[in-house]
Amino acid sequence: MKVFELTNNFCKNYGRSFLGPLKAMDRKQVLALIFLLTLGAFYFSGHVLLISEHSLENNRETMEHFGLDLESNLRSTAMDTIVLQKERQRLLTAIEERIVGYLYQIPDYTYILSLEPYLQYAPKLTEQIPSVVPLEKGDFVLSSKFGFRKHPISGRNKKHTGIDLAAKRDKQVYASASGTVLTIVHSRSGYGTYIILNHRFGFKTLYGHLNKILVNEHQKIAQHELIATVGSTGASTGYHLHYEIIKNGASIDPILSLGLKRKIYQNLFEIPKRYGTAKEK
Repeated sequence: MKVFELTNNFCKNYGRSFLGPLKAMDRKQVLALIFLLTLGAFYFSGHVLLISEHSLENNRETMEHFGLDLESNLRSTAMDTIVLQKERQRLLTAIEERIVGYLYQIPDYTYILSLEPYLQYAPKLTEQIPSVVPLEKGDFVLSSKFGFRKHPISGRNKKHTGIDLAAKRDKQVYASASGTVLTIVHSRSGYGTYIILNHRFGFKTLYGHLNKILVNEHQKIAQHELIATVGSTGASTGYHLHYEIIKNGASIDPILSLGLKRKIYQNLFEIPKRYGTAKEK
């Protein structure tokens, strides 16, 4: 009954002014209105989330289907090369029309696996996605993984939002994707001196506990470009790089990204010559 009374009161007073209905309500009616608005907001947000998840799953299945068909086409031993080339071009066009929206939508790297056959034909795209190790091979050791762990200083169980790559002081740190320097922070706590780069498709990367900064804010950066050196600033127990990938505002596990570009290029060069030279986007 309170709900109907509240609705009736609101309708009667709405014609006077926007604030009229609110002024005519008592405390209980205001609380009831707040409750209804909150309930409606939860319902709407949940409905939108379900639609978004459903859309993502449908897009994932579509891209996976295209990826499998393209992989089959690339590995085909059929003699009719005209048919193969025609089919391959159709698949590449279909993927190209959808891939930008899909890359913005995906939450992590598990959704990129089905795109690997296509990325062989668009290797430039991997330059815009964090897809390489930010340190040189042999210069580091993975000392801490992504996920919950006992914090080395506080001793408390806490989520580690990136990975730690132990390395010697002043080892060179490189950008894992092309982008722009979003921010540079110097702090005595947390990540200490760190850089955040902004990339396409909702990606950001964070490089923490640095010693020397070699770039400026708002500077455009290429993949593999030197941006800093390893340090032990902030809350750190030794020289290492804290490397973090943020996708659509949430930190994700960087592990699958580290060898992505190398794997794609290796597959690219393994494609037999009869399939033709891969085209860059």
